[in-house]
Amino acid sequence: MNARSTKWAFLAAGLALALAACGTLEPNSAFTSAGAAAGGQGSSGAAYSAGAAGGSGGNVAVGSSGVGAGTGPAGAAGATSTASSGVGASGGTGASTAGGGSGVGGSSGGVSGADFASDTGVTPTSILIGNVTGVSGALGPLAFGVTLTGLQMWVDAVNAQGGINGRKVVLDSCDDDQDASTNLACTETLIDDKIFAFLDNNSLSSAGSAHPEYEAHVPDLGFPLNNGYFKYPNMFSNEGEEYPRNGTEVGFNNQLENGPGVYKWFATERGISRGAYFYYDESASQQAGEAQAQDAAVEGIKDVYTGGGSQGENLAAPNFDEDVIAMKSMGSKAPQAIFDAMDVNGNQKLCESMDRYGFTVTAKVSTIEVWNQDLGTPAWSKPCRDSIYVTGGVVSYADSNLAPVAQYLAAYKAYGNNALQSEWTLQAFGTGVMFADAVSSMGADVTRKGFIAWLDGLPNTPPTYTAHGFFVPLGFTVYNPATPEPDCTTIAQWQDAEDTFVTRAPATTCYMDAQIPTAATPDGS
Repeated sequence: MNARSTKWAFLAAGLALALAACGTLEPNSAFTSAGAAAGGQGSSGAAYSAGAAGGSGGNVAVGSSGVGAGTGPAGAAGATSTASSGVGASGGTGASTAGGGSGVGGSSGGVSGADFASDTGVTPTSILIGNVTGVSGALGPLAFGVTLTGLQMWVDAVNAQGGINGRKVVLDSCDDDQDASTNLACTETLIDDKIFAFLDNNSLSSAGSAHPEYEAHVPDLGFPLNNGYFKYPNMFSNEGEEYPRNGTEVGFNNQLENGPGVYKWFATERGISRGAYFYYDESASQQAGEAQAQDAAVEGIKDVYTGGGSQGENLAAPNFDEDVIAMKSMGSKAPQAIFDAMDVNGNQKLCESMDRYGFTVTAKVSTIEVWNQDLGTPAWSKPCRDSIYVTGGVVSYADSNLAPVAQYLAAYKAYGNNALQSEWTLQAFGTGVMFADAVSSMGADVTRKGFIAWLDGLPNTPPTYTAHGFFVPLGFTVYNPATPEPDCTTIAQWQDAEDTFVTRAPATTCYMDAQIPTAATPDGS
């Protein structure tokens, strides 16, 4: 039940990997559950179920308007019977998914008691989190830096509400300059600084830091830009995963399972049967691009062209003009859609080439990094930009009628400092909401072990977790790769007439399909 739309994620490749042939679109109700169904309504909008006397605490879920967006793991067994609003009544301490009433992570909903220095990075009044992001570097500040903006917005918003259970969140961030050695130095420095956990790490150069994080036992909830998120028990993709993460193999036996319904959607809703694939001659980008072609073929989308040849585009000097001329010359056999695993700069140049030579497609499906308001500026050629589709595992920032988006936009207005409006910014903010739910569930006794256990306990089968509606349903429990599973995604298209993205498939768009294995490319993690 995961949004696999940023499966590896070269520059956050929010492109989905595909489905098996016989999937069926399931109703929204099949995958979305209200936590209120488990029990009565608690204070601060918490829905909870009573735990058995002396047994495990009740599962607590919090959502907008007092409705749980999903349930968390069961609380630890309690030796004594304690009753508290939002805590397992007649049970133990009931440390399960409890968030603040606001959704960004308020102080209510956790176990009562005086705060204390419960673990590394935790004091009676604060929690220290770390972040490594490639703000500077060759690809520029908008390649990765927009996620740090979202994290900082969440920190400011949650602290304005009093923190999490009375503890303020302190952010210690480091710019890795999009360089592997600097990323490792940043990671080691933050570990030495005694951070509680890494949150929203985002850099193409992070693979070499995965094993040192694992050795230091530091939890990491972030963007899955290296295979460590599919390998190590301390690392969690902010889109959920079903892998054992046993520390020795990537995914299942060094294979990644791909399954979002993106290709089925484009085949059935846009009539796509011929696709072109653009990626760089870089291992992570190749891994994503080759998986796209393989998985789309299962849905009947034939691979008719690969940009730059079988090795992909030269990362340093792509020749998009040559590709566009070649595709246009194919006539009626030309691709109807272009799927890519490239950065913003590559997408802009490809769009320019398409308009220069008058080549159009029904859909130019780009990475989640492209999902921002920059598309309405002269940096993007038109009419090509009106054909740009994006996919991801979170709700669209353009859908202000949705409660989580309204919450995010309020924080953006207060703390965003007029930064570029970006889907990645919203996703980073939503990751903070997830972190707040986990920390709230532990009350005063906030520990790394408890944080990891809370994430591991989020189920991959209904009822699932959505971080109050920010994400499509996600979880981390191990899921049998041979069993079809539901995958959900959001799909949006840029439209000049609206001056923003228009949602074509909401986050509740889910397909039930078998997963498609793809060999994991070694990346040094």
